[in-house]
Amino acid sequence: MPDNLRCVLQIIQEKRLRDYPASFGPEQDICDITLWLNQKFPKSKARLLVDRLYTQRSREIVGLSVTGIASQTLSMTPIALEAFLALGYSIQKASGDSFRCPSCFGRHSKHDAVKAFARIESALRAQRS
Repeated sequence: MPDNLRCVLQIIQEKRLRDYPASFGPEQDICDITLWLNQKFPKSKARLLVDRLYTQRSREIVGLSVTGIASQTLSMTPIALEAFLALGYSIQKASGDSFRCPSCFGRHSKHDAVKAFARIESALRAQRS
């Protein structure tokens, strides 16, 4: 598939893993949660805005917000936060220079979307039990 038809986060992840095979990055989690939100709220066209500190290398984020249709945006941020927490992330209340991770624009196959939905739902069920 040509790169202009693929999600930019998947391209970033492939390059990172090629250069640093053992490194962690949030790309797949951002994509999966975005796809999950867009399946739960089909008209939302949700986009995750994830902020991290430059020094963070694991499952830590500084901030999170969701953009989309205004009427649903207010209720989607806590839902997205719950999904990140279920995947093992923590929210760090730290100061310092931060950056915003690239967003997923949903250029994924239906198979990817179904897989993402199942993964996030499974993580949420495990966290709630």
